Amino acid sequence: EDANGQFEMNWKYDDVLATADKHAFFKFMTRVLAEKYGLRATFMPKPLMGKTGNGCHAHISVWTMDGKSNAFSDDSKELGLSDQGRAFLGGIMKHASALALICNPTVNSYKRINAPRTSSGATWAPNSVTWTGNNRT
Repeated sequence: EDANGQFEMNWKYDDVLATADKHAFFKFMTRVLAEKYGLRATFMPKPLMGKTGNGCHAHISVWTMDGKSNAFSDDSKELGLSDQGRAFLGGIMKHASALALICNPTVNSYKRINAPRTSSGATWAPNSVTWTGNNRT
């Protein structure tokens, strides 16, 4: 990732509950292993001013019940995003403020939003409700 000591962990997509379990286990395992070696692992969103913060993002796809078709995909639509995908995205955008209560559970979470530029020149923190084909903020 962007800052020293920061790593992005990826695992293969799975059922939403299985993925949540993997996420919780990963954080627990990381903390236990760090403590075993006299270190401290943090998932704090903004541990140091002037340094890139930590985050957690998810890539979401919705498939038909038979698992054969991506419900968000439609090659005939702009950017290949289906009407169902647009409705899903519209719901996320409509409820973004309420979702912030879940996605930003601590005061420190909000310190990342609109934080000044870091030493690398990037914040990578979402600070507006918008979407594009490649909007990293």
